[in-house]
Formats: sequence, structure tokens, C-alpha cells
Amino acid sequence: MAPISISDRLKIIKGIDVAVPKGQGAVFANEEESAAVAAGSSVSFVGSLPAQMKSDVLNSTLFAQLAANKQHDRQEETTKWYDYYKYVLETVGYNVQGFDFAHLSDANSYLTVDNLLLKLAAAYLSGGELALFTTMIDSLKQAKNEAATKLFDSSSKSFNKANFQVGVASNGQGNAMFKIGAYYYGAEQNIDKVLFFTFGSQKVEFYAGNQTMLLNNEVYSQVRQEILTKLGANAKDLVSGIEL
Repeated sequence: MAPISISDRLKIIKGIDVAVPKGQGAVFANEEESAAVAAGSSVSFVGSLPAQMKSDVLNSTLFAQLAANKQHDRQEETTKWYDYYKYVLETVGYNVQGFDFAHLSDANSYLTVDNLLLKLAAAYLSGGELALFTTMIDSLKQAKNEAATKLFDSSSKSFNKANFQVGVASNGQGNAMFKIGAYYYGAEQNIDKVLFFTFGSQKVEFYAGNQTMLLNNEVYSQVRQEILTKLGANAKDLVSGIEL
């Protein structure tokens, strides 16, 4: 995105509509938690991130999701959805590369979605990041995180298609650094749990991409309040802490 003034960013943000959520209410993540779900995105926080930085990552990506949901069907128009998602992220202050998705022809060989995600994450996360990411995924299997899992599933899937993001955020010299994995897939049968779906012998079309995004704190701090205003109650209702 070409350089853009704060006033122009605010004008764009004010003009963005966000979709009315269909997810259920959940408790907003507090500063002690080190992972959270924000609609169809799940984020683990590594190292000493200030509470404000955690909130900024969750709220900014939630805003981008809801804005993209308003413009395009999340499951049926996935490429257009990600184009708009990227546009909103750039507008609020992220340095974003294009989401370059690869089709994984061997997805079935990993048996389940979570097995595949862990294999893919090992290629772009460091040792400590991967350990925390693995803990987050494993924790979402547990009954204590049922509310977070239901929120994630209801926000990211529709019948036999899913579109979701998972990743790790850290402090990059005063700016939030988000190593994000973006995924979408379609199966022959309805998807029950997005992250723990069993492929079996059915045909599955699975696409994956990842990148490192940096949220410019100087920019975001000047648009933060407008984003919170646009989100309204969604900032609490569509974010749920994950108990690790």
C-alpha cells in the first residue's frame, strides 16, 4: 500500500461496514492469558507482550475479519475475502505481503487438520514459538476451552468449508509482530470442528499460506479508538481467552 495519512486512514475506517456476528458471546481475554480466539482467528502470545499490544492484535484482526465478512462470503469467495482482509489490515497499520496460497495435494496423509497445521507451522515458527503454538492447538481440544472452540468454529466454517487463521504474536521492538498462518479447505462432508476435522478417505481441497506481519504501533495508536468504536460489543463478544 502507498503511503497514506492518518486522516485518510481514519476516513477509510469510518466508511468500513462490519458484519453482524453470528458467533456467541465470550469473555474478553485479560492480560495474563497467553492465547485467545478472535472470531475465526486463534493467536498465541509469546514473550513479554504488554496487554495493550495483545488487545491491538486481537481487535485489529477481528475488525479486518468482520469487514471482509461484510464484503464477501468467507467460505465461497475466499480469494476476494483475503484481498479485502489484507486491505483492511494495511489500512489500520500492518505491513502485509500478499496472501500467497499453495494447494496441498497430500493433506489426507496427515489424517487430521491439527496434524497438518503443526507440520506447516514447523517451517515458519522458531522453537519457542512452535512449542507455544502446539500448546494452544492442544488446549483447544480440551473441555475447559469449549467456549473458545465453539466461537472459532461458528466464525470460520459453513457446512463443508472453512476459512481461518492461526499464528503467534510477539514484541518486535515495540511493534506487534504476527506470524500468521492462513488456511481454507473444503471437504465432501460437513465439518464439525475446524481444527480437528478428520480427513479420512474423502477428497479434501486444502490451501495454506503464511507470512510475518508487523503492526506499526505509531500508526495504530492513532486509529485504535476508531476501530474500537466500530467494533462496539464485538470487541468482547467475539474474543475468548484460551486456557493453556
